Amino acid sequence: MEVHRISENTIRVTMDADELKERGITMLDLLGNKSQIQHFFYQILSEVDTDHTFAKGDPVTFQVMPSSSGLELLISKVPDSDDDSSNNPNDQLRDLLKGLGAGDDDQHKTEINDDREKLVSDNRRVFKLDSIDLVAALADALKVEGLASSLYTYHHEYYLDLAYLDDNYVELKPEDTWVIANEYGNGMTEKQFQRIKKNAKCLIGQDALGNIREYFD
Repeated sequence: MEVHRISENTIRVTMDADELKERGITMLDLLGNKSQIQHFFYQILSEVDTDHTFAKGDPVTFQVMPSSSGLELLISKVPDSDDDSSNNPNDQLRDLLKGLGAGDDDQHKTEINDDREKLVSDNRRVFKLDSIDLVAALADALKVEGLASSLYTYHHEYYLDLAYLDDNYVELKPEDTWVIANEYGNGMTEKQFQRIKKNAKCLIGQDALGNIREYFD
């Protein structure tokens, strides 16, 4: 773990994947369990705040920026002049993972449902899911050979791109697969997904369903 004090009010902490694993933490834990997120980051703060400058009751915000090798965490004290709403723990928690979802709120308000647009293709669908728990449940329900999958996140929602690699449907046909997926999320058109994808963060580029099952096993 590398610690660098950027300023009097900000500390940067860098951790690699092995260090996260030693602490029993995965990136999916950080995405899906707010209580665990809060406990983990305050534990890190207690370790790196050696001169106790952050232990005076001042409000603190966290920003996490994941990477392929681990994560970078920025811990900042909120100046006294900031609005009192920053003292709200729920507000702090909402800011915790803002590094995972980029883009303007106005873009997030883009209408998702447009019946005039066609679905992606017969062998490919994209689904929006509201939580990482639903993604894990769908991964457990779709143990299908030859089904490619990629997982994206944007504004704390999840987007699963599913596609059959060929027409040899040994276990489930595409139409049956989409029926199962619709029990956990909502289908999207290609146009809708491309608007989201421009600002989304790709969490797992290949075999997302298999990796999710491994993480949650």
